[in-house]
Amino acid sequence: MTEKSLPNRCDELVTVVALCYNQSRFLRKTLDSIINQTWAPGHFYIIDDCSTDNSVSVINEWLAENNHPATLIVHETNQGITRTMNHALSLCKTKYFHPWPCDDILMPDKIESQVTYMESLDWKPGFLYGDIQWIDNDDNLLRESVVADRKKLFSDNKMPCGFIFPELVQHGCFIPTASGLYVTKVLKGLGGFDEELFAEDWDMFMRIALHSGIAYKEQVFSKYRRHNSSAEVSKGERYWKGHFKILPKYLGVNPNYDTIIWDKIGRDALQAARDGAKNSWRWLWQSALKTRNFKILYSYLRIKMRVAVGFVL
Repeated sequence: MTEKSLPNRCDELVTVVALCYNQSRFLRKTLDSIINQTWAPGHFYIIDDCSTDNSVSVINEWLAENNHPATLIVHETNQGITRTMNHALSLCKTKYFHPWPCDDILMPDKIESQVTYMESLDWKPGFLYGDIQWIDNDDNLLRESVVADRKKLFSDNKMPCGFIFPELVQHGCFIPTASGLYVTKVLKGLGGFDEELFAEDWDMFMRIALHSGIAYKEQVFSKYRRHNSSAEVSKGERYWKGHFKILPKYLGVNPNYDTIIWDKIGRDALQAARDGAKNSWRWLWQSALKTRNFKILYSYLRIKMRVAVGFVL
């Protein structure tokens, strides 16, 4: 943990927005982790996206108990994660933007450590990420370090930084979103989050990587609560439908990237087929034509045969 030798510049530099949807069980620990930062915000926002549980009551109770350190905004109808993220971004008037889901926990010095690191760099990335831990719904530690395994994806066994668009295409969203800090000017300059997408983070990371680059700091910044319903755990039809809207956006941005984009589309379509997603064969066929990798079609046929045999048995 960093020593508290520097003055607290959180309110000057960072807008913290806690995002809640049906997370009443975890709210108190999340909100406590915000106000217990070494650089604690004097004021932050909480947006509830029309929760159907008692989240709003829990938030109001917590606010009263803690001398109302935050402004609560309650959506009258459910907006979804990307629209809510854009609402949160619209509240941000500071250099850095720190959205936070109301089930994860910040390490005590996350804000201080990340801001001071970003301020020390001799270049201007649009996002900073680091390591996270995984915990379950009862706070049991599931994984000490998430990036430990992800480092193995890269030849130098290090997490990449800089203009890392090709890495994000080839390996998918290896960045732990819950470790991050955004630069507000970059986000707003890119037009905010794409509200047509199911998952906003991978797309935004690729856009930032192309625009201004991404920084990395070797430090555990948060505890991410891994639910059975988390998007990376449960990849259903809705997930894959949104997923295949992302990569085609970048075709033609740079001809040198088109091959790796089509290769990734093919590999993802194969996984979508394993998950039973509809119309994955269309992406497989296009990928095979573009990359001349027709072996992927053979792999697809084997998957379909296994499924057919399973139905017969």
